[in-house]
Amino acid sequence: MRQRLINKTAQPQETLTAGRMAVRSAVVTEAVSLPSLLFDSTLSKEDWIEGLKHHSKTLTNLLLNDQIDDFNAYLESQFGTELPESKKGLTEIDYKPILQDLLQTAILIEHSTIPPYLTALYSIKDGTNALASQIIRSVAVEEMLHLIMVCNVLNAIDIQPSVNKQENYPTYPMKLPMNVDFYIGLETFSSNSIATFIAIESPTKPLVKAPKYDHIPDSSELYSQRAAVQDTNLWTLENMKGFIMENVYTIGEYYDVLFFYIVIFQIIAYYKEHGTLPKNFEELNRGGIFTGKPSKQIRPEQYYGSGGKLHFVEALDGVIAVFQEIKGQGEGADDSIFDVDPSQFEEGMELAHYFRFKEVFHEHFYLGGNYEPFMDENGMMPVTTPPTGKDLPVDWNEAYPMKPNPKVADYIKNKELHTQGVEFNKTYRRLLDAIQSAVEGNQRELEKSIMYMYALKEQAVNLMKQPLDSQNNAGPTFEYTEL
Repeated sequence: MRQRLINKTAQPQETLTAGRMAVRSAVVTEAVSLPSLLFDSTLSKEDWIEGLKHHSKTLTNLLLNDQIDDFNAYLESQFGTELPESKKGLTEIDYKPILQDLLQTAILIEHSTIPPYLTALYSIKDGTNALASQIIRSVAVEEMLHLIMVCNVLNAIDIQPSVNKQENYPTYPMKLPMNVDFYIGLETFSSNSIATFIAIESPTKPLVKAPKYDHIPDSSELYSQRAAVQDTNLWTLENMKGFIMENVYTIGEYYDVLFFYIVIFQIIAYYKEHGTLPKNFEELNRGGIFTGKPSKQIRPEQYYGSGGKLHFVEALDGVIAVFQEIKGQGEGADDSIFDVDPSQFEEGMELAHYFRFKEVFHEHFYLGGNYEPFMDENGMMPVTTPPTGKDLPVDWNEAYPMKPNPKVADYIKNKELHTQGVEFNKTYRRLLDAIQSAVEGNQRELEKSIMYMYALKEQAVNLMKQPLDSQNNAGPTFEYTEL
């Protein structure tokens, strides 16, 4: 498995080694137990949300950091007690529609980053900004890798991935489906577009979200609210997505919560099959929801893209490897700015996406910089620290002045331009069709994606060279089209 990805400097009460379990239980006395979270249908929504926050953070922190022994101790501490009398909750839920929705949303998140990255890349004029082009291209290729690996997760739980239907297409400008306050779109290469890319790949929340109001009900009000709770099920797609929209601020956090949901459904599948709860990771790893055909997995030798490692998924450990890869490439591995071992670092190539884009924005590499003014006593620095290494030359003027977020309808008065816009979208559709066929079990179709990627660049550049009005040129639209 990849290096540990989640911050290792957790507070002592959140470190779940077996020796500290007793200390921790005294600190988190108000946390809803995991069995209650799963099975108690009389929980208030308030307690359900707080329990979800606590256990998703705990469980994800352990498994995505490869702390299997600590995870086993956590399971023992949670499942060693009697179950609540009310055992409805998750046991009556069909997990497939829920995971299909949440994993398809993950595909949409990955997909929604690719056209903006490619647009900025294609808008750079030939022979200029070579290093910036290399950085943007490397990230775009890795986002395609992420999309394919999420498809592997869907196939592992016997759900057919979908990447080429109209509902799978991002519509720009758009917000990512989480709690963010910025829009992403199709724009030319500029400091503004790179700043947006930095926001997309942001590894942590820069600010704490303020409460909507200051009123805190007294204990009698809380008691009356909870006493009125009826036997109900809070594990609905609406509530699970609502939790994401209220509490998830970054792509990395989305994958954390999604991973927690997957593990929870795997626990429930084990319980329904065995009548008991799993006692360790080995019992939890295989079977359960992982009923997909291994023959539909895309494996490393079948993927022709560069950048990152493709993981196949046949059990929970495969999901861990996929999410570690995605999170590590996006926001860094092992509390560092790198997505792999720093010894493998090459300028602009082995940093996590967030830090690669910061190099372009600030026109400096991280390598060789002096960060002592930003460091604390433990050698840590804020993720917002700018790179101060040697220069990374950027000429912001050497990009075509493309109209932001163009639509094919904008070209309707120019027949030739309109035809070119439609042809670009047909090529992009063929690229997605090739990926769709591959994730349906025809892996050799991925070979066609290389050809389509070359064609996309040529068609996009031809569009960007043509004036649309006195200020803007045309550009690719990445819209759905019939073939």
